Amino acid sequence: MKNKSWIIILIMGIALTISLAYSIVVSQRKANPGESTVTTKSIIEMTASTVTIKNTLRGSGEVEYKAKESAANNENNTNESNSSNQNTVAENNVNESDLTNENIEEDGLKTYQISLSIEDKDLDKAKLGQEVEISIDNNGENLSYTGEVTKISKELNHKSTINVEVSNPDDKIQEKMMATCTVILEEAKNVVALPIEAIQKNEEDKEFVDVVQPDGTTKQVIIKTGLSDDYYVEITAGLKVGDRVQIVKSSTTVVNENNNETGER
Repeated sequence: MKNKSWIIILIMGIALTISLAYSIVVSQRKANPGESTVTTKSIIEMTASTVTIKNTLRGSGEVEYKAKESAANNENNTNESNSSNQNTVAENNVNESDLTNENIEEDGLKTYQISLSIEDKDLDKAKLGQEVEISIDNNGENLSYTGEVTKISKELNHKSTINVEVSNPDDKIQEKMMATCTVILEEAKNVVALPIEAIQKNEEDKEFVDVVQPDGTTKQVIIKTGLSDDYYVEITAGLKVGDRVQIVKSSTTVVNENNNETGER
């Protein structure tokens, strides 16, 4: 008799579990009636074109009008240790104090300069003499100048300093102005390029693109890439200007058939 009671209790427990599970499913369906998902694919076509790609480093600093340092001193400052850099700066300060303002002005030893504070990890490709694009907001008027890197100093606190000298100052530039500087680390002019999203990788981790053939079909072509920026990547082999490539993008949309609302997932 006891065995039969346990069997009855077990059967009732299973029935209760099934009933609860069914209720959950029904409530979910009622909460999202007529809801379904639709996956769509879109084909995007791009054309290889000629562009100029720049790998840059950006920073901001205040404009100063101070003594111009010699190229020899700059080279030494780049290669010396942290302690040596500090000694060199101190010596330069002493030398500058010996120069009268009159001599500085007459000899052209004073220039507009900007000091940029940069993370050490961003200095790998920074070099003396690199071109710099300088932008200054002067009460709503944008002032544009060019410059070059004249000094690179590493500090102890994992911050480094890049000194930029303005190459073409005019009467509008003044001390204390805040300047945004873009250091051109690498540049590839008039090269064959594609938007970054057009580049794909196969199972062997080789880069390729799907090139559109004359009959409208596509062919997978292995390519070699070079310099890239935030938008484009240089194609060094495998494509020429005018070649068309395709990429396929997939998106899943939730469709509510009752109120026609949609939303991407």
